[in-house]
Amino acid sequence: MMGALSLLSVVGVGACSQPVDGKPAGEPAIEISYQPCDALSPEALAAARIDAAPPDRMPDRNDPPNHACGFLSRDPYYVAVVSAIGASISGIASDDRFNILSETEIGGRRALVSDFRGGSACTVSVAIEPGILEFMIGYSELEDFTTVDAACDQATKVATTLAPYFPDHL
Repeated sequence: MMGALSLLSVVGVGACSQPVDGKPAGEPAIEISYQPCDALSPEALAAARIDAAPPDRMPDRNDPPNHACGFLSRDPYYVAVVSAIGASISGIASDDRFNILSETEIGGRRALVSDFRGGSACTVSVAIEPGILEFMIGYSELEDFTTVDAACDQATKVATTLAPYFPDHL
């Protein structure tokens, strides 16, 4: 499972759109202050059946802003990477690294369910101004979730369960 945590650490913090040559002219810098490691309460984690043990705080990224955290679930056994990202949901929809499987609503907000490039993780990206709150769960023949459908089902359940705890603003 540690391999999955390492994989998700790399995938989770890199799963957002990257500008090719800096920020487009005239686009204001996005600031993300929401930090999932600090903001998700033990009550919220318990509701999602995620271990309240200290999460794996991943290095913050700046382009675009990204604060990510890995949370462990023991039943079933998986890591959910929760990231507050300064990227738009339309940017995710048009990013060829994501194979959009469905569009839905979670907690009254637009959400995209996607297979991340290469078929290693499912992401559920929920629109919360000024970016997205992303839930990522990996899958492989070595994981408890062996298919994208199983990983996406669980990522959607986690996001839906945590929806009452979503911030108004990232």
